Amino acid sequence: MRILHVTEALGGGVQSAIVNYVRATPDLEHAVLSRGREGQSTHGWPAGVDAASYDGGLLGFYRTVERAVRRMRPDVVHLHSSFAGAARAFLPVGTHIVYSPHCFAFERTDISGAVRWGFSALEYVLAKRPQTTLSVSPYEGMLSRTLSRINPVVVAPNPSPLTPELATASSERPAPEPTVTMVGRLGSQKAPELFAEVAHLCQDDGMRFVWIGDGPAGVPEMLRASGATVTGWKQPDEVRDLLTRSSLYLHTASWEGGPVSAIEAASLGVPVISRTIPSMRSLGYATAGGSARELAQAVRRFSHDGAYRHHVEMRTAVVRRRCSRERLERSLREAYELATAR
Repeated sequence: MRILHVTEALGGGVQSAIVNYVRATPDLEHAVLSRGREGQSTHGWPAGVDAASYDGGLLGFYRTVERAVRRMRPDVVHLHSSFAGAARAFLPVGTHIVYSPHCFAFERTDISGAVRWGFSALEYVLAKRPQTTLSVSPYEGMLSRTLSRINPVVVAPNPSPLTPELATASSERPAPEPTVTMVGRLGSQKAPELFAEVAHLCQDDGMRFVWIGDGPAGVPEMLRASGATVTGWKQPDEVRDLLTRSSLYLHTASWEGGPVSAIEAASLGVPVISRTIPSMRSLGYATAGGSARELAQAVRRFSHDGAYRHHVEMRTAVVRRRCSRERLERSLREAYELATAR
């Protein structure tokens, strides 16, 4: 079976998710057609992946996707992210489609209500086409079912990109100094200003706050002014080393699909506390409210309250077990089989 993965948001979590899908189904033939975004870090593809990229506008990208599908005739076209999902309007009739929103665009909180309504209406129209949705969280699966009662939905939480052997070896390191970490692009989705506020509130508590990633000019400086360290973009092995030195992973994002960075931290034995948002609650992470004061209180409680720390560790362990490579493989094969049967 030949799978063509299409993404307009290459970099960060989407690329990590596609790499996971390729590794979970090594017997399938995988190709990737991508359009990168400025300011997003990317890394290589596994051996055997036929990768091609497009530089240009969205309309040109959609036409390139259409031509690629007609030329390659893949068994399944797997669309990743909401903007790549709009290619459903351009794909030839009869194309077998699997769609992974990786967080619907109408979940964004940095745009107006009218724009969010527009994104929602577009998703509703595009959902009329036969397709299978592969959702990365139970919450995203629920949203998918509200868009279409006919198209099947398969939930496949992102597992860690690390192999079990590498995760085990890394998690056996000595206990780190008190360090609170977050990974991601310094943009509105990840809410670096909230992380900065928490770091400022905890500046007298003897903890380091580290952000792994980068973003537009001014944002790293804002974080550093709060007392946090900003590392810039790092290679995957460097990210892993920094995570293993952390005592807590604090996920501050305003909206999410199923962040790979959080499950990677969990797989390394780093407990995770998240801002309270629907997707993270549905995945089972420990959540602690939405304000800087609530999150700072949770960070302090984690540091000083053994019972609460144990609670967070147990919740993280449950998520780690649920987000397994075995579950991903089963879900992927189910989604591809459903798509080709339609």
